[in-house]
Amino acid sequence: MMHNPSRPVPLLVLAALNRLSGHLAGLALLLMMLAGAADVIMTNLNLIGLPSKPVPATTEFIATMMVVTVFFGISLAQQRRAHIQLDMSRLVSPRLYRPLETLHHLCHALFYGLLAVFGGMAATHAFSVGEFSAGAYDFPVWPARVVLAAGSALMTLQCVADLVAVFNPRWRAARDDGRPAAPPR
Repeated sequence: MMHNPSRPVPLLVLAALNRLSGHLAGLALLLMMLAGAADVIMTNLNLIGLPSKPVPATTEFIATMMVVTVFFGISLAQQRRAHIQLDMSRLVSPRLYRPLETLHHLCHALFYGLLAVFGGMAATHAFSVGEFSAGAYDFPVWPARVVLAAGSALMTLQCVADLVAVFNPRWRAARDDGRPAAPPR
């Protein structure tokens, strides 16, 4: 990672973490697809005269990978401003834009911060008691909760960076092509 003097180092580190988590989310999506396809094929082999049997614990595995996909992809989407959003900045006076933007990022950071804290507590509890999902095979619950907490923590950091960017233009996130993710105001 090469240091760009116009962008603060914490923002560069956060962008690298967001890209890494985005890649992990994409890998989880691929694994979900492969597991689901394998399960469907193995369950329907009887149609061609072969013995069929579903792949064990596919539902539990896919549920865990779904959590990975959502919570590891959310901070990268936030950095790129790729979430569906309603821009009401043209409806409010320029004087109100900064306070409303500040409130928006504070609420966002608070929500994901609380999700990270309570998700971490749930993950710690699930790990300490050895919690498993009920099914034909025991599948641990704690990995999904760890991912929920880690992804929420990363999203909290991105929301705090967005909050700082309201007051300091150097902190505005850039998309991968180098253009600003949000127009400066």
